[in-house]
Amino acid sequence: MFVTTLTLFALFALSSGELLLRYDPRIVNGVNAKEGEIPYQVSLQNKDSSFHFCGGSVLNENYVITAAHCTTGKTPDDIKVVAGTTNLTKLGSEHPVVKIVIHENYNASDSWKNDISLLKVSKPFIKSKVISYVPLPSPSDVIKPNDVAIVSGWGRLWQGGPTTVNLQRVNILIANQEYCKYMYNKIRYNIYDTQVCAYDPKVEKGSCNGDSGGPLTVNGKLVGLVSWAMGCALTDYPTVYTRVSSYLNWIKANAV
Repeated sequence: MFVTTLTLFALFALSSGELLLRYDPRIVNGVNAKEGEIPYQVSLQNKDSSFHFCGGSVLNENYVITAAHCTTGKTPDDIKVVAGTTNLTKLGSEHPVVKIVIHENYNASDSWKNDISLLKVSKPFIKSKVISYVPLPSPSDVIKPNDVAIVSGWGRLWQGGPTTVNLQRVNILIANQEYCKYMYNKIRYNIYDTQVCAYDPKVEKGSCNGDSGGPLTVNGKLVGLVSWAMGCALTDYPTVYTRVSSYLNWIKANAV
């Protein structure tokens, strides 16, 4: 079944004998993130029910960066941002949303191209041990196949499995872009240069429902936004992320 990661997705990493020692292959469904370990991670929730539906990252004192498919069809009054917590049952810092900025060329019908959006909050984020801004890549930063990446979120622990109230993190690897293109082209989906892929063909680990829009980081910088994949936890189809470095000018122009 082919779906956006708002409902299902798989996150895996290509491994080698040498690299196995670098990212702990024993992690299957992720581990609990420590308090303050991923201080830019936020939960996007329905304002009325506090239902977590997507992830995101604190971009600056007034904005969160997430995926466009997380915010399409919603109004600012529908959403609140919860920051500064790794446990959704504990009180975090709540920030009402006052503005949604979806990329003007977002196209769900064309492989979720330009899957990026910004949320402006009415209550500024105040830096602390548990809240900080996510570092962005520079235009010159290059991510390569096998680079170790971290993805995090409150998604399901496996396809069809239970949800979690504890923020999960998992280390994966960047996939070969040509391989990703090849696999999805076989089923008539496009992979663009504005997208980046990550997966693990050998070990079932990663995230599932509810992690869309969340951060993929390499060397501490935000390189991707969880976007879409074929099913969840598959070992042959990588997860596709919005490549953040392709949107630096758009972010700068709109997150003001």
